Amino acid sequence: MNIELICSGTELLTGKLNTNASFIGEQLSILGLDLSLITTVADRKNDFAKILSLAKSRSSVIIITGGLGPTFDDITVETVSEILGIKTYKDKNVQLAICQFFEKRGITTPSANNERQSYILENAKVLDNRFGTAPSQMLHFEHISDNKKTRKTIFLLPGPPRELKPMFQEKVIPYFKSYQLGMKKSLKLHICGMAESLVDEKIRATIDLFADNNDVEFSILAHQSLIDVKIAVKGEDELLVDETINNIKNEFVNILGDNIFGYNDDTLESTVQQLLIENKKTISVAESCTGGMISSKLTNIAGSSLCFKQSVVTYSNESKITLLNVKDETLKQFGAVSENTANEMLNGILNLSKSDYAISVTGIAGPNGATEDKPIGLVFIGISYKGDNEIFKYNFLGTRTDIRERATTVALDSIRRKILKTKNKTKLSKGK
Repeated sequence: MNIELICSGTELLTGKLNTNASFIGEQLSILGLDLSLITTVADRKNDFAKILSLAKSRSSVIIITGGLGPTFDDITVETVSEILGIKTYKDKNVQLAICQFFEKRGITTPSANNERQSYILENAKVLDNRFGTAPSQMLHFEHISDNKKTRKTIFLLPGPPRELKPMFQEKVIPYFKSYQLGMKKSLKLHICGMAESLVDEKIRATIDLFADNNDVEFSILAHQSLIDVKIAVKGEDELLVDETINNIKNEFVNILGDNIFGYNDDTLESTVQQLLIENKKTISVAESCTGGMISSKLTNIAGSSLCFKQSVVTYSNESKITLLNVKDETLKQFGAVSENTANEMLNGILNLSKSDYAISVTGIAGPNGATEDKPIGLVFIGISYKGDNEIFKYNFLGTRTDIRERATTVALDSIRRKILKTKNKTKLSKGK
């Protein structure tokens, strides 16, 4: 079965990230199905019509995302109507649902433009949208080629991911389950502290064992000091699929050790939080060049109040002195970006917050502020557990944003390792 995805939206061709394509591809992959083609097309009717004409002749299922809104550039329904030769009608139930959607938000009279969204293809099944006004549709249609009729299916789905994702899982997945070919399960391993090339070198022997097995796939992806390794296994026996994934996972854990910080939906910050809560410990953060990014990540997770005590962003020298008691002579002799300042920032936040763990970060993110002996990308990261301070020096590459993101990632990974280290020491001392 050829499944084709058409993503409609000029914004997707001018820099906006298309998360819908990866989401749909992943969801189908779980069922053992694959997208045969993904096309992104601008909100221009002629371009859209050409792509759709090709799709209806070459694919048995067409999924279209976007173009179902109320504005002039939302052309999906009318284009599908013309290319498939199927009329539309005004659905009163859909119109009522749109009015109710606005009433719940205190708007008694929706814009006349929203009326466009109530037009449905004849014989299409309406898929209710719980999160927006654009109703989705599923339609079976006949395509004639060489005097042969073929039954095909088309889905019209909203573009905003917050609307598309629940709708796809609730309304579209059940359709594809009837075509499920066995199953496909996957596991992502998240790694920090190793270069992509070194990770590849370490796990290569294990991957090579499955070189001739088409049911086992591996992929590796690097982003801002983080490495993802994905294991995907297909099969008809769920127990065997699970066993294969678990065996490979155990091999990778033996090889990579604590460099693996989590799996699937885990993040560095969620892992740090979990470790802190499990060990009934608290943390505070003193940031300069990262400007609150570390604190933001840690407090973005529900339950952070159980372990996160305090943070300060001491961007200026004055704030470092007044808030963290960094000595004026330290700043004059060594500078704000130095091992000494990072250490005094650590002591300052620990004294201020009385937390168990602490992080400090000071650096030069650029594009200005560098000197001959202190280049752009120079960052000092401090971590501490009850006064046991460690300061690390890094020279990160990239843009200002890259440097700040890498510093944030490395800081979180450093404190993760510190927690694991102190946790293991505690176990050993209790064992004695």
